[in-house]
Amino acid sequence: MKLVNRGAFGWGTSAASAARPREGLVIHYDGSNQGLAGKAHSACVTYWQNTRKFHMGANRGWADIGYSFGCCPHGYVFEGRGLDRVQAAQPGGNSSHYSVTLMSGPGEDPTAAQVDAVRQLRAWLMSKGMGAAVKGHRDFFSTSCPGDRLYALVRNGTFTGSPAGSTKENDVSAKELWQHELKVPFGSPENPEWQAGNILVNTAKWTHEARGVLAGLGAKLDAQGVAIKALVEVIASRDDEIDVNALVERIEAAIEGITVRLEVSSPTAP
Repeated sequence: MKLVNRGAFGWGTSAASAARPREGLVIHYDGSNQGLAGKAHSACVTYWQNTRKFHMGANRGWADIGYSFGCCPHGYVFEGRGLDRVQAAQPGGNSSHYSVTLMSGPGEDPTAAQVDAVRQLRAWLMSKGMGAAVKGHRDFFSTSCPGDRLYALVRNGTFTGSPAGSTKENDVSAKELWQHELKVPFGSPENPEWQAGNILVNTAKWTHEARGVLAGLGAKLDAQGVAIKALVEVIASRDDEIDVNALVERIEAAIEGITVRLEVSSPTAP
């Protein structure tokens, strides 16, 4: 994915509130044709900068550009508010879904590079924990956005296809797979989701520790059993009137009543 970060435009960290968009990706467009496909890529950069100025200006007054990302006709993905931020793109889904605008208008079809950029962005966001759904702006709000042409592609699954070079839909690398975040019952409020690789490593660690504790406990119980047997034999040898079987049963009953607490280190966040 040809990702252009906010820093490339001289923008600092987004002032938008934090969020955890996990439901899917929403497609947007501009209200008028832009003709960027027939222009140099520098025109796309200018468009993105001007869009942010408009969104933060007197007409909108937003904290930042409204979208999470933008995809230009040349196949580049521009970072807007970016990951884990509330958007101002689709009322009703600003905290639950990521947004991407295709920098085009109602009379323009997306380029092949632009469609592939959306697919790559979607696959990347899914590796960060986002769901697979792809929707249009009009699915949340009464609007013409993203236009009939783009909305038709939303409906027919064009944006959910495999990125160029992939062998199957949503193909991701092994690194992206192990970095995929999952909600875990032992997570903290500050870190409720762990990467798959860290879950595997920590589970193996805890299993190893538990096996060590159980092995040590077994050895102690074996030693205690030998000691008890020797004690019973000594007692029996000193007094023939002792009921050895009854004594053994009492000792075994006492042992069964013991509550054993396994000391295994608590899980720590990766």
